[in-house]
Amino acid sequence: MQNISVYLNHRASNGSQDWQGMINNALFRSQISYPVSETLDELYHNLDLDVKANVDAILSIGGDGTVHSIIQKLAGTDIGLLVVPGGTANDFAQMMGCSSNIKKITQTIRVNARKKIDLININGTFMATNGGLGFASEIARDINELRKNYPQFKGLMKFSGKNIYSFFAAKKMLAREIASYKFKVDSFEFSEVLYAPLILVNNQPVLGGSFEVAPFTNHQDGKMNVTIFKHENRLELINCILKIMNGAYPKDDKNLFSFETEQVKISLLDGAENLAFFGDGEVFKPEREWNIRCHPNFLSVFSPKDQIDLNNFSGQIVTLS
Repeated sequence: MQNISVYLNHRASNGSQDWQGMINNALFRSQISYPVSETLDELYHNLDLDVKANVDAILSIGGDGTVHSIIQKLAGTDIGLLVVPGGTANDFAQMMGCSSNIKKITQTIRVNARKKIDLININGTFMATNGGLGFASEIARDINELRKNYPQFKGLMKFSGKNIYSFFAAKKMLAREIASYKFKVDSFEFSEVLYAPLILVNNQPVLGGSFEVAPFTNHQDGKMNVTIFKHENRLELINCILKIMNGAYPKDDKNLFSFETEQVKISLLDGAENLAFFGDGEVFKPEREWNIRCHPNFLSVFSPKDQIDLNNFSGQIVTLS
């Protein structure tokens, strides 16, 4: 009998669903527990107990922020994580091919359809999806503050879904001025002092549900993607962002620079205030230096997408034989 712990984020935008009833029906042969975590400390304590007990799987119902919290304790273990999308962008769940169909996606636990993916470490904090510095961090901060301070904002997020990020990005870019920061970016592949309004660090291609900023990035290759927007002209930056949003990556844009690396150090060289890095939709504490490193094969995940791909491949083999 499989031992499964379920972490349900009741504050997720899809929190009205009867997740527990559906999970009990789908996994009726398993030993299921629902640890109650009212605070982050309680969540970490419960996850520590799961790791000590070496449970078979962790099932998370929530968004990328919930995933972000959970991976801080699952990183480097063999406990598999399955995510049911209950947030806004759901970048992690989308990459794994997860849907809200509990009966369907929990079959990945039954057949043990898991794999190892890379994690990115930023000054001691793990990130599974995408993050960075600059105005995208400000967007994440603004959305998180509105969600925290205004309960009715959650209704807007539920209605608009991932489009809420596009709306806030447009609002930010249409402002009179977009701040540009002086950074030093230092890695084996690239080293330069530069000005940039935005630097993104990517473990997968898509950010915010549809912004395909790193089309060729793979979370199983032992490297991360760093994309730097050097645009000094606001209209040129807007044009670049719009092209990416529309699925037409501006590969000829001389102010857009991208490279793959195992580790990179980014330093803020000017400005009186420290900057906050954001990752997995969460905003980290403000700092002036970020030591960023890719940890290969550092998180075990259940992937419905890979299960489907394997089933399709097996079907083709049977047909050919």
